[in-house]
Amino acid sequence: MTRSSTVDAASVTLQPQKLIQGERSRAKIDVDQINVFLESSPEKRDQAQALMTELVSDPILKTDSSYYGRSKREEREDTARKIVRLALYMEHDIKTARKHFKGTDLVEELQRSEGEDLKNESDLVPLTNSDVAIFDRRLSLLHNMDPQVGTRLGVHLGLFGNCIKGNGTNEQIRYWMHERGATFVKGIYGCFGMTELGHGSNVAQLQTTATYNAESDTFTINTPNLPATKFWIGGAAHSATHCAVYARLIVDGRDYGVKTFVVPLRNPETHQLLANVVIGDIGQKMGRNGIDNGWIQFHNHVIPREYMLSRFTKVFPPKSKGGKATVKTQPQLDQISGYSALLSGRVNMVMDSFRFGSRFAIIAARYAVGRQQFGPRGHPETQLIDYPLHQYRVLPQITVPYLVSPVAFKLLDTYYSTLDELYRVSSPATFDKAGLVVVSKKLKNLFIDSASLKATNTWLVADLIDQLRQACGGQGYSSYNAFGKGYDDWVVQCTWEGDNNILSLSSAKSILKKFAASRRDGIFDTGLDAESFSYLEPGFIHDVLKTGQNAEITLEQLPDYSRVWAVALVRFLDHIARLVDSTKDLDSVAKLLVLVSKFHALHSMLKAYYDKLNSPQDSHVSDAASKDALWDVYKLFSLYFIDKHSGEFQQIKVFTPEEISHTVQPQLLNLLPKVRKAIIPLTDAFKMPDGMINAPIGYFDGDIYHNYFDEITKQNPTEVDGAGVPPYYGLLTDLLNRGWEFDHALGGSARANVLKKLGK
Repeated sequence: MTRSSTVDAASVTLQPQKLIQGERSRAKIDVDQINVFLESSPEKRDQAQALMTELVSDPILKTDSSYYGRSKREEREDTARKIVRLALYMEHDIKTARKHFKGTDLVEELQRSEGEDLKNESDLVPLTNSDVAIFDRRLSLLHNMDPQVGTRLGVHLGLFGNCIKGNGTNEQIRYWMHERGATFVKGIYGCFGMTELGHGSNVAQLQTTATYNAESDTFTINTPNLPATKFWIGGAAHSATHCAVYARLIVDGRDYGVKTFVVPLRNPETHQLLANVVIGDIGQKMGRNGIDNGWIQFHNHVIPREYMLSRFTKVFPPKSKGGKATVKTQPQLDQISGYSALLSGRVNMVMDSFRFGSRFAIIAARYAVGRQQFGPRGHPETQLIDYPLHQYRVLPQITVPYLVSPVAFKLLDTYYSTLDELYRVSSPATFDKAGLVVVSKKLKNLFIDSASLKATNTWLVADLIDQLRQACGGQGYSSYNAFGKGYDDWVVQCTWEGDNNILSLSSAKSILKKFAASRRDGIFDTGLDAESFSYLEPGFIHDVLKTGQNAEITLEQLPDYSRVWAVALVRFLDHIARLVDSTKDLDSVAKLLVLVSKFHALHSMLKAYYDKLNSPQDSHVSDAASKDALWDVYKLFSLYFIDKHSGEFQQIKVFTPEEISHTVQPQLLNLLPKVRKAIIPLTDAFKMPDGMINAPIGYFDGDIYHNYFDEITKQNPTEVDGAGVPPYYGLLTDLLNRGWEFDHALGGSARANVLKKLGK
């Protein structure tokens, strides 16, 4: 059937493209301005659009519906092929950032050793975050199309690379990242050996050992028992030649705790495993099978002392034969440095939440507008989105990526600026002891924010994908419409680089300490804490708990929708603190602490969104209708989660049951039809091309049924005879043509007649 022969052109019913285009034609908001708001700035908007066009146009990197039906082997090979392609883009992106396309080869120069003559060595500055910013953004966008590619390469660049940059000396960073080629995905390929079979989040108790050998000035890496096997190591099974190994530093019998080491695994020229290294594949996973996760065991594997990353802990060999080695540490940053590599992943997962959430919001919105079901007799069937229940199911989920965007860009900027400051104050040439104290506090705050936001947003998007899948009915269950693989690929984000519950507990415990110090002693660092922890300012705590002045929330003013979460946090923290004072058992309030972390994240998201939209310079939104629509999104997000957590809000007396019933819920329900009117332009504003969406029910033209049916027939062609005779037809024909074995086994059907007669 052709497209023209399957519809009545004069009919509106079952022509979803007309419904979706009609919504666009009636829209009063400026999609372009909102897209700039979401992408943070006009410059970043332009760059994102250019990069997305390049990704979906590249014959190697693009995805289509065949993506949803590949075997593990096919996924592994295709992912490796895409990484090879991306390495070329990386060199191009670095040269673009440096504006270095003529004369010498920039990458070649960066890879030269310091002992060689460099013609322009004085002008050759090592790579900075700005140099790789274009490629980082390219990889982030690709992650939305094919997350297993983003992760498999991200393990090398983000985890392996950032472990070296966060824990290595300047010389080690230059050697491994530039000279050996890790930065350019050439020379060596790295994996990240933190997690063990017996330990994940409890990094301090990892069991792998690195024992110093004074006589040879080396370390021996050992896996002392089965639970110490490095496990879930992305890249280990096939790709990696080297591993950033977290192991216990043992010097002269003393255990100095977990440190980091670069450990060779394979010969980079032949890819053969080295002696004393055993590696295996952990096999099929729930999703992301394109990542070659493996396990690693070391059996007396010897590495040079220089392969220990020594920015904050150094081992000096004995000064004389028979003497003892010396270990020097900077305890202020040593503990934090062990987690530095994970910061990048957590920060980027917040950005991933924005991108991934946007993708599925688009699919569900277009399907909800284009799909019709039921309705008054004699009238066109009703669009799904016009049912109040469907509005409640879909519209609050669409607000999630909107509220993630500002805080994601803000967190990313904070991450880069804090790391730049860390490198500066800890480098020998610019060492600053006082600056080290300040940056260590900034890092701790960044850990709190990134842990809270990573956990909360990956949970939110996991729920978003599942809820919107259900809202798309049977078509949402089809692999070709992205939800199934999208969910399987996404939910690992809730587990790796910090289990969400453990991260939430860690974040909330730190927040509780800050609360106790502020309430009890009036301690509050205005310079460091005012941005993320404004609700812990002593005056605000006093007003909420003592006078009630700041506790009354009417939801009549725009700031109320974010301030209400600040009030809730103070009351919640006070409630928890009283419980802990009574029981002396912090673990007994773990469930409540997880909620503190969630509330902190929601407050951070609402505050960042409010601050951005309230600033004409930062929001880039001048159109009044567009700004009104964005404020409606802000209010709907806050009201939806207040309603979801109405039990807690009533428990801590932020709202009474009557206020929930007569203020919060009516406002929530009244907002739904307002936001519904803008559902198509609001999701169009994500400006995501069809090649990135890769779900026929969510394509821009809105021709849901033809797009979807075409994909099905393309991936599942009708058999030549039209009947589709299956390869296992023998089983079916045997089934249908079987004899009477059952009756014969019982003595024949006549026996049944005898029994029937006897029963009379």
